[in-house]
Amino acid sequence: MWPREHGAWPMLLAPFLSALLLARAWHWSVPVALVAVLAAFVLREPLVTLGRQRWVWRDERPESAKARRWLAAELALLAAAGGALALRWPLSFLLPLGFLGAGMTLLAAWMTVRNRQRSATLQLASAAGLTSTCLAASLSAAGRVEPWCWLLWALSAAHAAAGIFVVHARLEARVAARAPRPEPLRFRRPAYAMQLLLLAGAAALYPSLPAVSAALALSALVHLATLRSLSSPAALETPLTRVGLRAMTLSLVYSALLVYGLW
Repeated sequence: MWPREHGAWPMLLAPFLSALLLARAWHWSVPVALVAVLAAFVLREPLVTLGRQRWVWRDERPESAKARRWLAAELALLAAAGGALALRWPLSFLLPLGFLGAGMTLLAAWMTVRNRQRSATLQLASAAGLTSTCLAASLSAAGRVEPWCWLLWALSAAHAAAGIFVVHARLEARVAARAPRPEPLRFRRPAYAMQLLLLAGAAALYPSLPAVSAALALSALVHLATLRSLSSPAALETPLTRVGLRAMTLSLVYSALLVYGLW
């Protein structure tokens, strides 16, 4: 009952750990916040299984019983963590973040049940939600959302969004390469446009935050190189595992540069 989208893990954990380092503080609620974040994230899988059992599958399947047990355990863990965080977080943040997380989880589960989990709009919204874990780390470690945390969230979400457009462009190019008649590539232009936005952000931030500027430039240049390689049949046949490892490595380096630049 673990999420299969491996690319979501860096979006979830890198901003949390980055914010924790930047906060330069520790509190007992930090691991509680991490437990809440993970519980909310993995909650989607049993919801998807039970949704398919309710609306897609005709007969009762063995995994549905397992999904009910996981759902009960994860909801109990999430409730306990939420109760503990109420002692640390202001309700003005706890309630909106809780409702946002619940709404995004239910929406993602519903879209997956309907086999629309590859919707670019859903993935972009999920990226914004997953990268918001930096807010949870700041609230727990420092007791408030530090000013730099909003910038960290925006920068993390921008990198994630740029990667999502590239992934869609890659999938689209693979399908087009195998089709008898090449179809229009809808995601190629938005993917290039997103990288140009990152480069514009890098230029704007260079005078005040050169390391952050370097992070944006690195993200854009790596993604641009990937987009250019999509015209090569050999590049399109690169195993998805290797592609995922490259993306994860880029995310780690990007996060390290953000921490260094915002320190």
